[in-house]
Amino acid sequence: MKQKGVDNEKSVDPVFRITGPTGMEKEQSESSLESKEDCFSLADEDAEETSWRLIYITALVSFLGAIEGTAVHMSEWPYMREIDPDATVQFFGIASSASKAAHALFVLVFAMWSFKYKTVKWPLITGRIIAMVACFLYLGIEYIPTGRRYMMMFCYILFDVSGSSPSILRAYIAAVSMPKDRSKAFACMSLSMTLSIICGPLIQMAFTTIPYPGFTIIPHVKFHVYSAPIWIANSTNFISIAIIVFGMKELPRKPKTKKPKKPSIFELEGLKMRIQKIKNSNIDWVLVFVCWIAKCGKTMTARSIGTLLPILMMVQYGWTGIETVRVTSFLMGGSGILSMFVIGSFMFCKLGTIVQPRYIYLFSISLFTMLYVVTYPYKSIGVEVAAFNATDNTGCDPEKYSWCEGGIAAQPYVFLSCMVFVFGMTMPSSGISLDTIYSKILGKIDQSVMQGAAVILDDIMMVITPTYASYLYTLVGLKPLWIINGFIMSMVVLLWIVMLRKFKPYS
Repeated sequence: MKQKGVDNEKSVDPVFRITGPTGMEKEQSESSLESKEDCFSLADEDAEETSWRLIYITALVSFLGAIEGTAVHMSEWPYMREIDPDATVQFFGIASSASKAAHALFVLVFAMWSFKYKTVKWPLITGRIIAMVACFLYLGIEYIPTGRRYMMMFCYILFDVSGSSPSILRAYIAAVSMPKDRSKAFACMSLSMTLSIICGPLIQMAFTTIPYPGFTIIPHVKFHVYSAPIWIANSTNFISIAIIVFGMKELPRKPKTKKPKKPSIFELEGLKMRIQKIKNSNIDWVLVFVCWIAKCGKTMTARSIGTLLPILMMVQYGWTGIETVRVTSFLMGGSGILSMFVIGSFMFCKLGTIVQPRYIYLFSISLFTMLYVVTYPYKSIGVEVAAFNATDNTGCDPEKYSWCEGGIAAQPYVFLSCMVFVFGMTMPSSGISLDTIYSKILGKIDQSVMQGAAVILDDIMMVITPTYASYLYTLVGLKPLWIINGFIMSMVVLLWIVMLRKFKPYS
């Protein structure tokens, strides 16, 4: 499973990517917010007055892009298995990795385009046009006689390329808001993406009563549980373009006589200058590396679950594609609702000031580690993996998985309940708390390079993990994967506990 259309900056796997930008943290200093955007500014100076109309329009554009991803991509694996029996878990993992690599690359492309030409409309419109092309290709996949999985992989890549264009909205919000209003402005973005996690599954759920192959609406065009959300997603593209064209506005440029700003991070001179400043600054590099390790460990293990979740439902529990889509909708919706309460506690109840972020993060990663303990497929309390059903192409096929005979899966209701609770609780809280600590460790320096390094590390994990998880699951099953991921998270928790006192000045 993957989710496109969502800003790559924050972390959650394809199923549970729910936090969005965490720049909303109230106690993050204004100077930190300013320094983050200094490298990629669409305005020549801070806004004299916050344009809330543009911020709300930007949040709406972000919502429409995100809802496209959540409405469409939760059914990717069931649909691939339905229309191409030769598709394997390993291939799905490779396709997921390829799409995330494309996303990471085009985040940079759109950012450079937007910065160089001081434009926000054209990169966003281009992203929506690419999404339209992907939607039309996706609708036509079932009419390709052979090799449908390869066309699906190409569509995944296009969806993720289109989903990288909204990354520039973060800089746009910074350009149209005053520093004192920036936290609230970013909160609007975060809320819009969280709402998409709730609304997207509702759209998918509405069509689960139309099983594949559905019915023909016009010659050679079918309407069913897997294609219906594509029509909805494509309609949001037209709406988004209209809003971008008529609702958003480009920011005015200052005359060329204005005193030039320092070189951008996109220029070699600017990058060298920032790196040199970082070398000369008094940063606690040990804590920086601890934050990087914690971020990578959490992303890797969470992404493993996101990649395999629909596969587990169909292989281990023998659920059909429609049942898998329906259950995934409940999971995403439930996690989204729970995450809204968590985000609200930071925004309105000032949880980040009542409880120190270092303790919030420790709680989050400890709870996430316990997920692997509770959902481990114990033989004494688990259930046998479902027998292979050739008619529905569900269950554990011994020709593909050597561990099918005697294989054990966790109790499905326990497994799914834990997923909803843990992801809903930990993803927003861990993202907000770690970002807060990390930005305070960096201090008043220009944080562009160091924040970019953290994003790059996160992207690397997002690219590697789908292939790692899918291959390991195919070869040896869920138990070894759960042991490895549980061990990784246990080491992250232990490292955080050891360094807990050193984080005190920054939380």
